[in-house]
Amino acid sequence: MKKKIFAAAVVACCMALLSYGTWAYFTASGTARNVITSGGIGIEIIEKTKDASGTELDFPKDGFENIMPGSKVSKIVSVKNTGEDEAWIRVKVDAALVGSDGNALPLNLDVQGVTVPVMTFTVEDGWIPGADGYYCYSKPVSSGGKTAVFFREVGFALQMGNEYQNCTANLTITAQAVQTANNPAPGGDVTKVPGWPEN
Repeated sequence: MKKKIFAAAVVACCMALLSYGTWAYFTASGTARNVITSGGIGIEIIEKTKDASGTELDFPKDGFENIMPGSKVSKIVSVKNTGEDEAWIRVKVDAALVGSDGNALPLNLDVQGVTVPVMTFTVEDGWIPGADGYYCYSKPVSSGGKTAVFFREVGFALQMGNEYQNCTANLTITAQAVQTANNPAPGGDVTKVPGWPEN
């Protein structure tokens, strides 16, 4: 009788551990040019630019100056899996414009009743819009692997007026990763993968 009770207790403990493990995810998050790791998951946001000759270089820490209305800046963004394990990855971009007086400037212009964004970028193939402004990469990324490019350049509206002279444009890129182990995409939908870090 004691053996049966002991066996039942062991089974109950195993079930409790299995139940707990179902909701335990290793995650990582970071902002541009930072590496943050947790457990076996780690990511790094890679930012590159191309010079006039087409050579790819690291994006300058202090960005670019003297950007004119209607111009485009080469900014090539991708995410590397620096952890030990395969991961799902997602990315979002937060934009801000600050005038020379330190006050925030509008991100959109009204041009004859049409809304025109001051800054634009085109999300490349392989990224799927998800929740909270994030774009989810469509495939798991192996250890040491890298996503496809998220976007390649940032454009500035031709209609920017004098109030935008000497302004500072900020694009904050946030990336998050979560393990793929025991964490499949429900129904193949990568936007519904559970276990992402809290925003």
